Amino acid sequence: MTTPREGWTAVPDGTRSVSARRRGGDGLEMARLLALDPLEAARPAPSVFPVPRPRIALVGRLPGVKRRRLLTRAFDISAFGPEEAGDLSSAGFEIVLLDAAVGTRGLGAVLAPLAAHQEGARPAVLLMMRDGARPRLRPAYQAVIDDVVAAGLGERQLLGRVQSAVRVRGWMSELSRKNVELQSLYGRLEVLASRMAEELRLASNVQRSLLPPPLQHARLDIAREFIPFREIGGDLYDFVPLGPHRMAFAIGDVMGKGVPAALLAANLKASIRAQVEADNVCPATLVTKVNRMFWDVVPNGLFASLFFGVFDLETSELAFVNAGHHYPFLLTAEGEVRDLVQGGTVLGLEEDSTYDQGSIAFHPSDLFVFYSDGITDRTDPQGELFGVERLKEAAARTHSDSSARITLYSLLGEVQGWSAGAQADDDMTLVVARAR
Repeated sequence: MTTPREGWTAVPDGTRSVSARRRGGDGLEMARLLALDPLEAARPAPSVFPVPRPRIALVGRLPGVKRRRLLTRAFDISAFGPEEAGDLSSAGFEIVLLDAAVGTRGLGAVLAPLAAHQEGARPAVLLMMRDGARPRLRPAYQAVIDDVVAAGLGERQLLGRVQSAVRVRGWMSELSRKNVELQSLYGRLEVLASRMAEELRLASNVQRSLLPPPLQHARLDIAREFIPFREIGGDLYDFVPLGPHRMAFAIGDVMGKGVPAALLAANLKASIRAQVEADNVCPATLVTKVNRMFWDVVPNGLFASLFFGVFDLETSELAFVNAGHHYPFLLTAEGEVRDLVQGGTVLGLEEDSTYDQGSIAFHPSDLFVFYSDGITDRTDPQGELFGVERLKEAAARTHSDSSARITLYSLLGEVQGWSAGAQADDDMTLVVARAR
């Protein structure tokens, strides 16, 4: 229990004060109290709005603090013995001026309740020493002491030290309040991040569910793999059967990564599907129309590459258009590599782009390799790209009798081995098709 010493005047809140008649104040007076000049701080100011003055607790005899005139003008002062002090934090004091002469036990009785409070919730403690020898205290008690002053310090200098402690304590309280606000914001951010991660996981599941199912055909063995850089990506590929012996195929790469690229990729895939006709599909005409549709919806400055082709498995021919996509290639059973180049510029660059159509014949055991730039742009720890030539060399090392799935994972293994654990920085799509 905090009780006052005899001879001090009682005030309504239960403490005793030598300046009970001047408990009021205003914002101007508070500004002066925090001034660097102690005399200016102690000078009275006209009262406009009543603002409580800082409260200071004097614990011990404190023989070095004799006149107390300036302190009395600047603060509401209460005096206690060490056994009377109790919990000064709960009593609402901003400053505690503590006499080291009360001894280790007395200091512990005052400091122990203060140490139980967080730094921003306890008053500033100034320890006054007479002989310069600081008492030995527990580390927890040492941490409570904000400043050490000499007993012979004049009242003016003492007032300056007290006011400095008041300012520092105010800053600490503000920092503590800001920390509480930041912790609250961090908690809200964690909730939002968790919610976003769950939504991205669901979006990834949706995107994968939209990928075409495995296709089986007596003349073409196909395997494919899509590895997004993030949960969802901007690469796309699609297969559309066009009767018993024909099949449309598309692979593309939308500029960017993440959600925006995934939305544009879904739009591009839907546009391609809308233009595919079961009876007659002309790759050049289709890509021209898709480019115009993509131009209408894509934001300025964005574009997409696309390779679109139609396999005729009865005549063993692929008709195609390459709209700015990295060149797929055909590896023949004899080891010859042919790039699939004919086409035109990327989608979305010009509204009225036209495209040339190419065609290539294939034979049993020939291998088609289609890929996005995430495959060839994969780097090793030194930053060197895997590149198209290494992909062609890796394809040439595969056996001509290997299934498409074995060939696919053999090529992916080469890419992953080249990276040596270096993180990918783009979506990766790889599709291989071996003629039978």
